[in-house]
Amino acid sequence: RTKTGGQLAQFKKKRKNTMGRQPSNTKIGEERIKDVRVRGGNIKRRALRLNTGVFTFLSTGFSAPSAISTVVYHPSCNELMRTNTLTKGSVVRVDARPFLEEAKKVDRCAEDHPLQELLKRDVAYAILTSRPGQCGRAEGYILQGAELEFFQNKLNKQKKVAQ
Repeated sequence: RTKTGGQLAQFKKKRKNTMGRQPSNTKIGEERIKDVRVRGGNIKRRALRLNTGVFTFLSTGFSAPSAISTVVYHPSCNELMRTNTLTKGSVVRVDARPFLEEAKKVDRCAEDHPLQELLKRDVAYAILTSRPGQCGRAEGYILQGAELEFFQNKLNKQKKVAQ
């Protein structure tokens, strides 16, 4: 606005790319990915449903595809956890079978009792580091050590509140 309160002239026309789109809200289910043309003619792969992801075992650097079963914790919104929506930063329960051999190779894993208990049940917790609604795939890392204990405490608190 000007000094006297009048409106200034528009300095830039509206562009289609500033409009935005509906969120993808990636769910767990049979893989369904949609290609979306974006500014500059680029393509974003929008995952609508995913059932697997590539997860890294950080202590060895080993990566393997693994099935995603549920979202167990989300740092920003309980609604996303309740609806099993995959977003960056969400903690998911994954199948641990691809990582069992790697866990045996590392000495630190033998000392990590919470991780060993989960691996006995063929379960592991992982954090998603990719953005499934933008890149079309789920990638992340397996929780270990203090980080795993932190999230297990959060999950135990949620269970106590639910009862």
